[in-house]
Amino acid sequence: MKYKVALTAVVGMMLMASTSYADVQYHSLKNKDGEVVYEVKSTKTQKSGKTESKDEIARFNAFFELKEKVLKNGEAGLFYMVANNPNHQTDLGTKLTSFQNLSQLRDKITDKSVKIADSVNGNYKFKQAQVLFKNAQEVNPPSPEEKKAMTEKLRKQAEKSKKGYAMMPVEMTDQYSNIWATYQNGENTIEVTITNLIEKKNAISLIDEKVEFKQEKVQVKGVEMLYTDWGRSKTHDLTWVYESPDKKKRYVYNVQGNMDKTSKENLMKIAESYLEFINSK
Repeated sequence: MKYKVALTAVVGMMLMASTSYADVQYHSLKNKDGEVVYEVKSTKTQKSGKTESKDEIARFNAFFELKEKVLKNGEAGLFYMVANNPNHQTDLGTKLTSFQNLSQLRDKITDKSVKIADSVNGNYKFKQAQVLFKNAQEVNPPSPEEKKAMTEKLRKQAEKSKKGYAMMPVEMTDQYSNIWATYQNGENTIEVTITNLIEKKNAISLIDEKVEFKQEKVQVKGVEMLYTDWGRSKTHDLTWVYESPDKKKRYVYNVQGNMDKTSKENLMKIAESYLEFINSK
């Protein structure tokens, strides 16, 4: 099972596996100016932060489950959980926005620098997409005083309601972090992930050393890409970075397929097709 999470310009990729391939190499991608725009690193290179307590883990798990039940498609909310919350913390949650109609998705994405194809390589048709939009508190964080006041208000509501929690709706914005688009060809599907690199920062992909994978650089129509074989999961993908013509924005594109149904060569043709669509006027 593969998780992809984007926080600002950091792309974290984790894959559950038992053993790693020998002689693992961590690569990077450069743009046409020779600047590094994407790096793959071991999780060991990151400084260990604060260790979460049992209360924090229990509260977050309960919050995540509740968020999925309470919030509707594309909504956000600020939650106060009564249980396992000795420090009176709030949790900000957003539910993914789902789209089955590509026209509606394109209308919703106001950032026209990003392009979402109708089809890939001719025979893979758009099926659905999920988008992680940013909410208002992520774009414009409240001041410490405002946050304290909101927390106290929610705490009182939660304790009075006896529900074990309280939630305040948070307005959504048209800014997005990630788009996951699924394309289908018969029974076979591929996934195209588009990550918005906020403030044009470099993307860093963190991979645990226990993960089983092989990675190499490839060239597709003159564009440097990373091809990754994810071992036991039987999935593989191609990753590259697109920079807008004015060089003000960067996006990480990732095309993933099932190795039993899509060969490496076909995956490269699919990536080439998407690359041509991105560069078309």
